[in-house]
Order: sequence, then C-alpha cells, then structure tokens
Amino acid sequence: MFLLAFMTKVAMVQELAIIPKPSGSIVLKEGATFSIDGGTSVAADPAFISDAQILAGYLKKVFGVTVPVKQTGNIHSSNAGILLKHVPKTDVSAEGYILDVSEQQIQILASSSSGAFYGCMSLVQSVIDKGAGGIAIPGIRIQDQPRFRWRGLMLDCSRTFLSVEYLKKIIDRMSFYKMNSLHLHLTDDQGWRLEIKKYPLLTGKGAFFDKRYNEPKEFEGFYTQVQMKELVEYAQRKHVTIIPEIEFPGHNHAALYAYPALSCSGEVSPVFPFFSGPGITNSVFCAGNKDTYVFFKNVIDEVAHIFPAVYMHLGGDEVPEGAWNDCDNCKLIMDNLGIKDQEHLQGYMMNRVGSNVTANARRPVGWDEVFSQGVDKKWIIMVWRDQNRGLDEVKAGYDVVLCPTSNLYFDYSYATTPTRKVYAFDPVPENLTEDETKRYLGIQACFWSHIDRTESRIDYQLFPRVLALAERAWSEKSVTDYANFHDRELKHRYWLDYFDVKANWTEK
Repeated sequence: MFLLAFMTKVAMVQELAIIPKPSGSIVLKEGATFSIDGGTSVAADPAFISDAQILAGYLKKVFGVTVPVKQTGNIHSSNAGILLKHVPKTDVSAEGYILDVSEQQIQILASSSSGAFYGCMSLVQSVIDKGAGGIAIPGIRIQDQPRFRWRGLMLDCSRTFLSVEYLKKIIDRMSFYKMNSLHLHLTDDQGWRLEIKKYPLLTGKGAFFDKRYNEPKEFEGFYTQVQMKELVEYAQRKHVTIIPEIEFPGHNHAALYAYPALSCSGEVSPVFPFFSGPGITNSVFCAGNKDTYVFFKNVIDEVAHIFPAVYMHLGGDEVPEGAWNDCDNCKLIMDNLGIKDQEHLQGYMMNRVGSNVTANARRPVGWDEVFSQGVDKKWIIMVWRDQNRGLDEVKAGYDVVLCPTSNLYFDYSYATTPTRKVYAFDPVPENLTEDETKRYLGIQACFWSHIDRTESRIDYQLFPRVLALAERAWSEKSVTDYANFHDRELKHRYWLDYFDVKANWTEK
C-alpha cells in the first residue's frame, strides 16, 4: 500500500522533491531517464562498498528492485549501471557529491564515504516513476555539499529513557536527511543512563525512579557499554556521529543519589520524575572535594573509550545560585585560588574537568553559560538561550553550535515553534569576517523528554520539523522559500510513512 501510494504521487512530480534541497548546481537533462531494473548492478570503490550496500537495501525494500553490489579495482571502466567513484577533494568537498544521471549510467562521485552516502540518498529521493520490474531516475546532474559541518539533533535520554531500537530509528531518519550529529543527553537529575564500570551505583541506583512514583518500566533504565558501542557502530555506518553528554556540575541529582559523598551536604533523596520535584535541583558536585575531579576523570576516560566522536559535551548549565556558598570545602578552594565568585568557581571546575576531555583527544562542549565562566578557547559553546549570544562568543574566538529556544527546541508546541519558524532560522549574522563565519560550526534541535515521553509523541514533536532543520543545516543561506519546502515536505509524507514516523501533518 505504501509503495503504490508513494509511486502514484511521485510519478506526477514535476520538480525533484529532494530534502534537503541541494546546494550548488542542479542541471536537468530534458527527456533523459535511466531505468534501474533487474539487470542493473552497482559497482563501488572499495571505500564505498558499505554505502553501495545501503543504497541497494533501499532499492530492494522501498521499490522491490534487487541490484547486486560489486567492488571493482578498475572502477573507471566499469559498465555497471550505478557507479560510486572516488575522486580527489580538489574535485568534490569532504561531505559533498556529484550525482550524474544519463540514459546510459548513474555516477556518484565523492571524495569521502559520507559524500558517497549522501549522493545515494539523493538518488533514492529522485525516483520519478515505477514500471514493471524497474524504476526511473530523471536525467540530472547535481553538485551538492553541506553549508554546515554540524547538522544535529539532541535527544534527552535522562528524563525519559529511550530504547536502543528507537535510537536506531532516529539514526535511520537523520541519515536519510543528511544530518550527521546525534547528541545524547545521558545524565541529569532524572537518571544516569550510561554504564560506568568503575562506578556501578550510577546505574544501579541512579537509573531508576523511586518506586513510590509508579513510573512505567520503559521510562527508566540504562545503556550497557556493549549496547552503546554497538549503537555507535550502527550510527557510523549511516555517517551519524553520536556525541555523549555527561552533565557537570549541576543537573546531577541521580549521580549524587548514587554517590552522595561527592555533594557538598552528603544528603540527597531518591530519583524522582521531572514533575514530581523541583525543575532544577540543588544537587551539585562539590567544587572543593578532590574526589569530584577523580570521579570525573575516571568517568570521562570510560566515556571516551565508548564514543570515538571528537566531541564530548560536559553540560555546565543552570547551576543554582549560591550552590557552594555554605560549603567549607568550596570556600577553602576559592580562598586558596583567589576565586571571587560562584561563576568563576564553576569556570575553574569546567576547565579542570575539560582537561580530562582534551587529554583523551576530544574537544569539550558546553552550554552557553560556560562562556561567561571563562572556559578555554578549545571549548565549543552550544548556544541555547539567545541566538545573539553566539555572536559575542564568535567575536571572542570560540567555535559555536546554535540551538536557541526561540527556533530549535522541539519539545515546545507547534503553536510556539511551527515548522515555518524552524525553517526561517539562520544562525549566521551579516557582515562577519571569513574567520568569524567559519566559527559557526552548525545547528541542532533539542528535544527534552519531560513532557512527551512515548515514542509516538516524540515522533510527533520531531517531525516534520526535523526536515526543516535538515534543510537549514545543509542548504545554502539563500534557500528561504518556505512554500517550495512545504510542497516537497508533503511529498515526503510517504518517506516518513516508510520510516514509521508518527508525524504531525496538521500544519500548513
């Protein structure tokens, strides 16, 4: 039923409905088409075999066309119908690709595996007709590359535990739309969700709500290191990088319930659901306890062993005012180091823990509060409170990723943040120098799981807004026609049905 409905609609499409809209040049070859059928094969450069296999999987599962995949050492002379060819970066940028469709052959040219993969996704989205035993691709030449290197989505796995199976679904959907960064918020007041072998109580106690709250079992739990390593490998095959977040020093009720000696008071109550306690707790790691820094060094070492991403997020947001005022150990370290206030004390903490991240050949990332605390310039600032803060941080020499509440918080209702508003977002101000422009690494949306907690409701909050996000992150700054996007988005209803997405289709 899906395939029939999809092909009936697609057959009438005059313009290709690719999302995100390609950057660079698009040339339609009038009257030319290529037919993929049972006699078509895919030949791939050795570095692109995995991407070719994923392409073949889509052709089989979506369109019912089986195409064999072969590796060829003499790929330039291959007579395969679909050719994935490696070219130098001087010809095609790192994540870019050229998709060239003639009546004789389809060629995808790329300088990297990710570029080859994205070319395959554009190819799959370009199908215009299906006949007996085959599908038609229009004659076209697309030269395409992303605007930003960080094209992301954050999911909060702490307030509500999200299953590995659901995270895989998210990865499939993200990669189809050329998004490449999945930021997992793994720890917070409501749960510590990642196994740390040196500290078993983090998940033994901190991953579960107190029984008095009668929380559904699927809302709590944790990921073993084996599970997370397998998820990382799954994401890598789809060219999605998983970026872990380990909150510090606040938002840590669950961790300090497990290890209360690391707090200032040593008194912490059991873990509670978000709406059964304060929105922001006073559970903060003690700045004057040397064991705090030993703890985070050990945790970060294990996290770095699980996640190969070059980024590690350390939180740093919403520490309650006066969190350390009544602690003698914190007062002592402030006196010894000449620290004058809480903000600079937290800056000291962030830099000290951040040094463990850099020692593991990673870059620390923090929410925008850490900017005013004076963190090292190696840090990436994630701007969430106000888009304009990003300009201050860029001018000060920091790299930034923007995810402001104004446009990119997807736990907000559609009345507050409609898809049109997501599409209108542009993170980069006018009149910047070339160096300043490069410091805008990209954008991401954030989804906090305290309100909508089931997979179908999370889907509803994410889609179709994720499609608008993907286009803003990939396409050129000049691509701003929402009516054109909306027309293509509606045609992708059939793709979201294929991915089993329970999207919100009520918007206009």
